[in-house]
Amino acid sequence: MIFPYLAGFLSPLRAPMTYLLLIINVVVFAATLNDYNKSDSQLDQFLDDDTFINTQGSAFAVMIQKEPSRFSETLRSLAKSAIQHEKLSLEALGGLAMRNNDFMSRAQTFNFGGDDIAIAHWRKRLKDFMKVQDANPSYRWGLSRVHGGWMNWFTYQFAHAGFSHLFWNMIFLMIFGCFVESQLGSSFVAIGYIVGGLAGAWSYSVLSGISYSPLVGASGAVSGLIGLVTVAWWRREHLPFLYMLIPSREYMGIKLLPSWLLGLVFLLPDLSHYLSSTKEVGSVAYSAHIGGALFGALIAFGVTSGVLPKKERAPQIVTPKLFEQKEAA
Repeated sequence: MIFPYLAGFLSPLRAPMTYLLLIINVVVFAATLNDYNKSDSQLDQFLDDDTFINTQGSAFAVMIQKEPSRFSETLRSLAKSAIQHEKLSLEALGGLAMRNNDFMSRAQTFNFGGDDIAIAHWRKRLKDFMKVQDANPSYRWGLSRVHGGWMNWFTYQFAHAGFSHLFWNMIFLMIFGCFVESQLGSSFVAIGYIVGGLAGAWSYSVLSGISYSPLVGASGAVSGLIGLVTVAWWRREHLPFLYMLIPSREYMGIKLLPSWLLGLVFLLPDLSHYLSSTKEVGSVAYSAHIGGALFGALIAFGVTSGVLPKKERAPQIVTPKLFEQKEAA
């Protein structure tokens, strides 16, 4: 395993902007946690309702077959199987329908035919589902077709869909934010994060399309900082990475390596996943990561070309206590 260490986790005095962004993310998560858990459990009740999901899958299949040119080959293939009452295809379409703009915007008025009583009952349930959905913080703070105002382009960067989602985004914010702030200053962290997040949302809207399912999380914004570090240090001094071959002190340490490894480890997989995934079934917004990273790269070109000012400070290697005894020996 190899992991970027860069400048380590600096103190709040040395990286105030990074800690400010961290605090905002954590406060938003804590403030919305109860509402998120409550509405999420209610949404799960709809998703666990086989009758609701299967009826919705059948309805979506009918819409796709009536207007095939409006939908992708993936959805047309699922619809063909669902019409033949293939259970897995029905369930898949029932779930995907909740993310599809065409379906959700016309579900209450489209002529599906079939059992009118079943359709009427499903439509009532769908209205209830959308009310619960609107109460979910991910939908209120996230960027979606329903909540697509200019504020949502900012607020989605501070909303997270769970503790694990928040935790890993904040780990990378601390790693790259502390390093950028120590080398270039607080303004670069703020611009890299906020405008990188905006660039991520824009690329997501262009490449993947804003759907009814909300875009949330700081990963697009953090990708802006990763792209900045990857390109700005491309031909400069090597950066500190932690490595661990096996969990033993003799096989762990810090190694100076080129910054292009960051692109190889963090950014290239996003591009690969985006190119190989189908947007209807993907749950990770790889296109937002790509947009954020490209904006960070643009900042880096401004720094390296002298257009943007920078601090003349070499990367500082602060040896973690875990390795102090090994190096002293």
